[in-house]
This record gives sequence, structure tokens and C-alpha cells, in this order.
Amino acid sequence: MSRLGTVVRFEFVRAVKKPAFWIGTLALPVVIVIVSLLVGIGQAAGTDSVVSGSSATKTPFRYLDHSGLVSESVAAKWGGSPSTDADADRAAVRSGTLDAFIEFPASPSTTAIQVDAADRGLFANGGYSSLAERVLEQSVAATVDDPETVELLRSPPATDVTTHADGQVAPGWLSIVPPFLYVAAFFGLVILLAARMVTVVVEEKENRISEMILTAVTAGDLIRGKVIAMLLVGFVQVGVFVIPGLVGMLAVLPLVASQLGGLTIDPWRMLVGALLLVGGVLLASGLFVAVGAAVPSIKDASALQSAAIFALIIPLYAAFFVMTTPSSPVAAFFTYFPTFTPVTAMVRNAVGSLSVTESVVCIVEVFVAAGLLLWFAEYLFRHSVAQYGSKVTLRQIVSWRRSVSR
Repeated sequence: MSRLGTVVRFEFVRAVKKPAFWIGTLALPVVIVIVSLLVGIGQAAGTDSVVSGSSATKTPFRYLDHSGLVSESVAAKWGGSPSTDADADRAAVRSGTLDAFIEFPASPSTTAIQVDAADRGLFANGGYSSLAERVLEQSVAATVDDPETVELLRSPPATDVTTHADGQVAPGWLSIVPPFLYVAAFFGLVILLAARMVTVVVEEKENRISEMILTAVTAGDLIRGKVIAMLLVGFVQVGVFVIPGLVGMLAVLPLVASQLGGLTIDPWRMLVGALLLVGGVLLASGLFVAVGAAVPSIKDASALQSAAIFALIIPLYAAFFVMTTPSSPVAAFFTYFPTFTPVTAMVRNAVGSLSVTESVVCIVEVFVAAGLLLWFAEYLFRHSVAQYGSKVTLRQIVSWRRSVSR
């Protein structure tokens, strides 16, 4: 145990004491905050500009009404006058002497309104559509005497839906936020740990000092110590992101709670998510350590490392399908395929479509797969530790097993 602790302490301290580690760890959140602020400010200004540009404004235009619904007084209020020569008005638009010509069809409910207009720019051109719609809308509303009917014509009524489950009010959309944080944490840890896990395993082989190290510590303790140390490093980095993220979420939640429902924390789903996260991170660690143990250099590890990452995060591309159709065979495949299980099960757990039985099966499967992968990674490292010039092949693994059996 003391040797394992020595390895953990050495690898962890060596990683976190480097200035580059903290610069890289702290720089990304700072950059994200700065970019988010700049984008938010720019988007707010751009949105105001787009909204103002695409909203209806008084514009000199001519119109031809085949429907008989357009009121001349309403059209005049918006700058319109009836057309006496449609072709001449279209020509005036093309020459730039008239802003717009609008032709209302006989049945506006089934046929689009035709608008010929002077170009105002990609976003501001939306104002012409708004103008035609407002003229027709207000003309129809002017023929209705009941104010309530007019209001319903202008905007559909709002709905307030309350759902019930097991005699209680069902949680709203915000109930998926707490367990979904495990998915985000897993994704972050996989990205952060991939390069580190591979590097710390292969560096001894690349530097050709493995035999010397293994005289003082067993291969198992060395691999387990490196895994634990890199996990601690990863959790430090994730903590740098999580704390500001939680503060921001706590600030935003009161603003959206009224629209999406109150924040509900389900203890069972949180427990299942935590166990799936731990098991999934161990499984990912086993994959990355196996990659490092199978190659002689960092350069050779790049392709296998990318494949390992892809094998873990590919369920993100099918997350929506899995959430909406959890009983389909495709969803079952993603749920129980070992490398897909952590992300798929955590997503289904977040939306409440993972039953108790499925939760237990997924948790057991993830930890069993993680244990097997970590054992296999240790086995690869122990037998390939002195193999400096070439990758480990399946034929070599088979020969190792045969030699042991003899």
C-alpha cells in the first residue's frame, strides 16, 4: 500500500506543481467567460438590430388586393395605396423609385402573399413580410366587433399545463439538470484524461526506464497509482469548471424556473448518476491505459487514443433518439454495449427513462467492464514493458497466454 501511495503522490504532485498545468487549467475558463460575455453583448446588440430590422415599419408601397380583405384606411396608415397598374409598380420597384409592391392573393390562408421590394439587406428585408402580414391582420381585425376575438386572432392563447404522476405533480424540465451534470462531468473528464492517461503510461517505455522502476514497485501498483493520480488531477481540473458553472446556474435558475418548473432533485437518480460516472471514468481510464501499454511512443498512440475517445462519446450523437424512444432495440444496444453504457445510461437516467432494474444492470456492467479493462491494461503493460520498438499485436497477446498456460 505504501508503494501505491508513493506512486500516486509522485504522479499527482508532478502534474499539479507545473505552472503550465495551472495556466492551461485556469486559462480555458477565463477565455470561455470572456468570449461568452463578448458574444452575449454582441448577440444582444445583433438581436435588437435584427428584430428592429425585421419588424413592420411604415413604408411607401403599392398593393393589389384580390382577396377583398385589405382595408384602404389600414393600408394607408402603413404607407400603402392601391395600385392602378401592377406592371408599372413592379417596374418602379426594380428601378428603385418605389419601396415595395404587395400583391394579396384571393385566398391568403392557402396562397402566399407576393412582395416585390427594394433590397435593404439580408436581415432588414424581413420587414417587408411583417408589413404585409400586419396590413392584412389589422384589416381583418377591423371587421370584427368583439375585442376578445380580435385579441385571439392576433395571438393564440397561452396554456399552463400541470402533469401528475403517482398522485403528485410531476417534475418539470429543470428536474433533468442535476443528473445531467454527470454527463457533462464525464465528457469533461474523458477529454481531460485521454492524453494524460496515455502519456503517463507510455512515457516510461519511451524513456526506457521501466525496468528500473519495476525493481522497486510492481507493475500493478505502478499502473493503479498512475490511474488514481491522473483521476485526482482530472477532478481538480473539472472542479475549476464546475464551481463557476454551479454559481452561474444558481443565478440563472430563478429566471427560468417559472417557465420550466421548479428544480427537483431525485436522490435515486443522483445516486445512479454518481455510480455511473465513477464506473464510466474507471472504464475510460482502462481504455486509455491499455492504449498506452500497447504502443511504444506517444506518436504511435494518437490513432488508438482517438478511437478510444470516439468509442466513449459516440452515444452523444444518438442521445436525442435514445431519450425519445428508450424502448427501441437501437436504444437497448446503446444502453448495454460496454463502452456506450456510461453516457447512454446517464442520459436516460437524467430524463427518467431508466428503470430501477436497468439502472442496477448498467451500474454492474460498467464496473465489471472497467475492472476487466484495468486488469487487461495492467497485463499489457507488464508483458510489453521492455518492448520499445513496436506495438503490441494480438498474436503476441495469444503467445503470452499460451506461455502462461504451459
